[in-house]
Amino acid sequence: MVYPRFFTVTMKRTCLFQRRDLIVMATKWSKRNSLGIILFLVVGLTNLVRAQNGLGKVDSILHGYLNKGEFMGTVLVARNDSILLKKGYGYSDIDKGIPNDLNTKFPIGSLTKSFVACAIMQQVETGKLDLSTRIGNYIPELEKEIGNLTLHYLLKNSSGLPVHLNRITDLQYRDISSQELLDIINRASLSMKPGSGYSYSNLNYQLASLILERVTGISYENYMSENVFRKLDMNNTGIEKTRSIPSGRATGYINDDHYEAADRNYMGYAKGSGDMYSTVGDLYFWDRALYKNTFLTKESIELMFDGNPDAFGGYGYGFKVKEYKRNSCTKPTGKLVRHGGSMYGFVCNVHRYLDDNLTIIILGNIRPFPIMQITTEIEKSLLGT
Repeated sequence: MVYPRFFTVTMKRTCLFQRRDLIVMATKWSKRNSLGIILFLVVGLTNLVRAQNGLGKVDSILHGYLNKGEFMGTVLVARNDSILLKKGYGYSDIDKGIPNDLNTKFPIGSLTKSFVACAIMQQVETGKLDLSTRIGNYIPELEKEIGNLTLHYLLKNSSGLPVHLNRITDLQYRDISSQELLDIINRASLSMKPGSGYSYSNLNYQLASLILERVTGISYENYMSENVFRKLDMNNTGIEKTRSIPSGRATGYINDDHYEAADRNYMGYAKGSGDMYSTVGDLYFWDRALYKNTFLTKESIELMFDGNPDAFGGYGYGFKVKEYKRNSCTKPTGKLVRHGGSMYGFVCNVHRYLDDNLTIIILGNIRPFPIMQITTEIEKSLLGT
């Protein structure tokens, strides 16, 4: 077909205009995306530099307390599936000159409660336990007042049970049996109406560990080993006994003008409430499993972290819950779930800043130890608050 001349010229001009428009558009796209890429790189490098500076500051903070004799231990800091800092400070055994390192084991005290809460939630998921059923259904020989409590009251520390066993017994300090522990708890009296307030108590979690034994038919120690530690590859974590100290466990110290070994911790009285030991690496495995819902269901974890900061001491199930300040205009506060532990010569802290996927794990073997102050300083250096 033969086209008129004016049509051919028009087509050529149109093609030229389209080509020119495409070139202009491509140039604009290239400039715009180049700016975007540059901005992305600048922000990324800025965050990297800020993170490196923050980590340098964290190390400086820890060395500062170490030099003052207020800190010895091991620390792990992680964010977004990456370990930023993992390091030992001071000595595991001063007399033998053994330094704290990443394999050093530490008693974790009341952080044990967080693990027992996880174990209880495992059995809730199987249907063997119910959070609102009276616990006398699981242990029929409990006195009526105690038997009418629920696991919800125990895990929330709102049962009214006494704080420590030594308030209700003069039994010689030693490793005691589950039956002896139950007999002691059965003599306790409640200090308040269950659910009416918050009253932190080791007995709540000791009783929870006994319930765990009843419904599973195996010892608390074996249950935790097989169903918690082994599943999470926590090969350096276990239950400590009064007369049996695990190999590689740090010595606890008191610094009162000079270092001296701390008194013995009697672990029989700490069953389910403070008798575990661990390493920073193992605690990190546990932390990741909680973030990824690979250990418990999302629903169980949400229940555990469901603590109102203004009620019941901000206690969920095995975790303390509070708000923290964030360096963000869109969301200035975030959710912090944490627990600590302290014993003669030992102290620990695990802080999980959920909205920033930041975890700080500190295990120490000296007292006094301003662990909350140290944790807060690390938090501020990393979050820029």
